[in-house]
Amino acid sequence: MVEVIIQDRMGEEKGKFTGNDEESLGIMAQDEGIELPFSCAAGACRTCLCTVVEGADLIDPEAIAPQQIPTEDTEILSCIAAIKEGVTEGKIILKAENL
Repeated sequence: MVEVIIQDRMGEEKGKFTGNDEESLGIMAQDEGIELPFSCAAGACRTCLCTVVEGADLIDPEAIAPQQIPTEDTEILSCIAAIKEGVTEGKIILKAENL
């Protein structure tokens, strides 16, 4: 089980869910009722930008599509990032910059 925790930009927990490697982290968050912002859903706008607080080694930042804009090493675009294929255990904490 991969536990995913979403925080707002101040570090307050906004929700958590058990993730899989089949959908983007952003879509899974929205499916769980966490209002993680999206716009392009193609890795091109930074609306869904998250800082990875914990679990970067569990994330494939371009699992859904190639990233179109630059980010820092500790950042992902949750619309295109997903849990790495085959990862079944761990914890990911994401701080959503626009939440």
